[in-house]
Amino acid sequence: MMSVSFLTESHLVAEQKFTPAQQPKPRVEAAPVVAQAQSLSGLTDQQAQEFHEQFKVTYTAFVALAAAAHLFVLAVKPWF
Repeated sequence: MMSVSFLTESHLVAEQKFTPAQQPKPRVEAAPVVAQAQSLSGLTDQQAQEFHEQFKVTYTAFVALAAAAHLFVLAVKPWF
């Protein structure tokens, strides 16, 4: 029978013999790049302002539609 061994790359590197010049270099994780200071939401100041402007428009439209629907129901069934 054939034996199958599941070894990771780190196991294979650990078992190999290297001279000091051939030593594998450890992997270095890149630090996240932060262009500007961010808020708790993760948005920059300009992104937050753009979002707020769009939110105000959308919220105003929602309130206007809800008010129109309530007035319509009030007109059709005044004591509903």
